[in-house]
Amino acid sequence: MPALELAGEDTASPPEKTLFGKYEVGRLLGYGAFAKVYHARDVHTEQSVAIKAISKQRILKGGLAANVKREISIMRRLRHPNIVRLLEVLANKKKIYFVLEFAKGGELFAKVAKSRFSEDLSRRYFQQLISAIGYCHSRGVYHRDLKPENLLLDENWNLKVTDFGLSALTEQIRPDGLLHTLCGTPAYVAPEILLKKGYDGAKVDIWSCGIILFVLNSGYLPFNDPNLMVMYKKICNGEFRVPRWTSPDLKRLLSRLLDTNPQTRITVDEIVNDPWFKIGYKDVKFHHDYLELKDEDDEEDDSGGSSSSGSSSGGDNLKMMNAFDIISFSSGYKLSGLFDEVEDGERFLSTATPEEIMETVVAVAEGEGLTVVTRKEWCVKVVGGHSCNFVMVVELKRLTEELVVVEVRMRESVVGPSNRIWKDKIRPGLNCLIYKTGPAG
Repeated sequence: MPALELAGEDTASPPEKTLFGKYEVGRLLGYGAFAKVYHARDVHTEQSVAIKAISKQRILKGGLAANVKREISIMRRLRHPNIVRLLEVLANKKKIYFVLEFAKGGELFAKVAKSRFSEDLSRRYFQQLISAIGYCHSRGVYHRDLKPENLLLDENWNLKVTDFGLSALTEQIRPDGLLHTLCGTPAYVAPEILLKKGYDGAKVDIWSCGIILFVLNSGYLPFNDPNLMVMYKKICNGEFRVPRWTSPDLKRLLSRLLDTNPQTRITVDEIVNDPWFKIGYKDVKFHHDYLELKDEDDEEDDSGGSSSSGSSSGGDNLKMMNAFDIISFSSGYKLSGLFDEVEDGERFLSTATPEEIMETVVAVAEGEGLTVVTRKEWCVKVVGGHSCNFVMVVELKRLTEELVVVEVRMRESVVGPSNRIWKDKIRPGLNCLIYKTGPAG
């Protein structure tokens, strides 16, 4: 969907109203062709949120229903300190509402439009941007519309990437290994998109990051012209000059970011190891993913880890299944598939004790180099792989005095071989736990 524009001072704010009895809607923050964004307040927690209201009629007329569904799916799988978080999705007959984390500091564009940033400040925001984009790529998400207008700031002036309406997933890559949809903002678009020969989603995001870094450091665009075709020619030729105050290390990095050849353009891993980039850089360490434990008491702390990490002697007792629990196992009762298509799992019975099951799961997971981030009497959560792109939750419920239901849920990695981690490594190690009925069973 088109990027949202900032609402002007003369734009009338709607009257105060309560949405679904939960959110008190306030002033208009921005708007676009298909959506409006409002500031709102959770009436129960007093927390400020942003609500993106999307017209169902307009997206249906524009043929963008699939785009909205994909945006929801993408934002549900992204949990990073420098990415605006989708809190929930609501809908009525006329509109779809995205309830989003509120970025109090506004757009980064508004700050850099007033004055260019120092090299140190430019580096700080570029580090946060690359951390977020590298995380997205590890989850098979390519933003495709990175620009200062889509970068927000929170109350601590930290970067928050937003607007995934034009994003693509690994599943959209064609047999030639490339994406082909033409999209993006002219001044930030990579040359290979203009040449219409297909492109690597990660490489075009890197190009846009290079444009953003240039703008932060200089206060103006590297490729600009009133005539759009002339500007496109400059982009394809890579014609730009860095300002005189640019340090040699930054100049060298910009030349690699704005390399017109995507094959030789710098990668995220190379950026992270660049001498200019590494100054003061602290890699974000967290185990936060959208695949959460079902128990409401399992809250995560601010560092992204669970407040219940390690064995919990005071955890909840193993719950006995009731009729509703058994009925809910039917696939017809699962609603997650409407918006989220990457969760996989398995369920089996075991006569082993909960303690034996948990010990076995932990031993097998740690034996494969995975990290246990939550462990209780009835559940365990492990992560692993590049940027923790494999996440698995194992939860137990007692069916009878002798039988325990073991439910395994995992986030299917869209970049790594997560299915192989489960099928080839973890699953075989748990065979000893599976209750096997006789031939007549």
